[in-house]
Amino acid sequence: MLNLNVYFFATVANKRITVLIWGQKYRLCPIEQLNWCQFIDKKNRMDISVVIPTYNRKERLLSLLRDLNMSSYPLQEIIIVDSGEDRLVANDYEALHNLNIIYTSSVPSVCIQRNKGVTMARSPWIFVCDDDIEVPADYIEKLVAHIEEYKEAVAVSGLVLQQEKNKWAAEYPVTSTRELLWKYIFKLSIWGKIDCKDNYISKRLKKYYTAKGNHISKAGWPVITDFAGDYFTVPVYGLGASVVRKEWLIKFPYDEVLDRYGIGDNYGIAINFPPKSIHILNNAFVYHHQETANRLQRSFQYFNRSIALDYFRKTNKSLSSVKKNWLLWSLWGNLFMFIFTKNSNMAKTTLKLILMISINKNPYYIGSINAKKVIEPMVK
Repeated sequence: MLNLNVYFFATVANKRITVLIWGQKYRLCPIEQLNWCQFIDKKNRMDISVVIPTYNRKERLLSLLRDLNMSSYPLQEIIIVDSGEDRLVANDYEALHNLNIIYTSSVPSVCIQRNKGVTMARSPWIFVCDDDIEVPADYIEKLVAHIEEYKEAVAVSGLVLQQEKNKWAAEYPVTSTRELLWKYIFKLSIWGKIDCKDNYISKRLKKYYTAKGNHISKAGWPVITDFAGDYFTVPVYGLGASVVRKEWLIKFPYDEVLDRYGIGDNYGIAINFPPKSIHILNNAFVYHHQETANRLQRSFQYFNRSIALDYFRKTNKSLSSVKKNWLLWSLWGNLFMFIFTKNSNMAKTTLKLILMISINKNPYYIGSINAKKVIEPMVK
């Protein structure tokens, strides 16, 4: 519960307001634009800095800033780390009176940009924020309320909704026994409830996945099947709309060897967090608009994500149980599926992945041992 029992003195002149709270004078702003969350007890509130990496998405960025300006929870600062050419100017955001915006630049790399913003942040908590999400006004307030109740949480997010078949969805249920069996055999990812009809095979597999809970498969892919309760815990999650303890982002920074889009970056962060410390709320959500500008096509995303998984498997002790043979086995499963569905582009991409991983030619791993950054393992 937010504490609004604070003493303040206000004067009004020409429909503008000056507020004095505990001797601190707030700047003038139009009454209709005043966000009363500014008067929350500063001594007790949890300070949050927002870090936004962006690259030539000016309109989406401005839309996000307008959302944050309406936040029911006060934000200490908004750190925008821009690596593009189409940049904001002060006039673009001067009307956003509730935001303390710090605007800086960087080389094009989501990981480098995020690390720079986290380092600059003054708050002990960071709202790690993609530039193409839509944030409801009460979203951050809900995350904070959960953190205050569950002190063990390192990262807290709401559901991230994406457009799938003209509907907003946060999960992708498995609806057939054949699909479920395929994913089980090849240790592939599941990101949704198991919702297929009961039969001998599906009952046994449901029992297996229920017992395992949300986990990482032997091949390294996330298996998230339990979305029940007010919140659920996960071993990995997309952290592009989450509040995270800064100390953990400093201790385990985003890996700057990854491509400039940062494909796989959140996986590399999350695997370092303590067990059951990533909480996902069912009563909070954001809309991920998946802006097409500066977004890799599907086959490149798949390639880079798979290479990133192999890289983390080789370099992070948290994934010591994930073996190369299991990862390769899962890719063979994908290859058979792409051939069956006549998706030649994805089949060719998967063959290249299998070859590259088999002969230990991971470009991220090679780049890391040579102290290089922002490797682009593009499919040729």
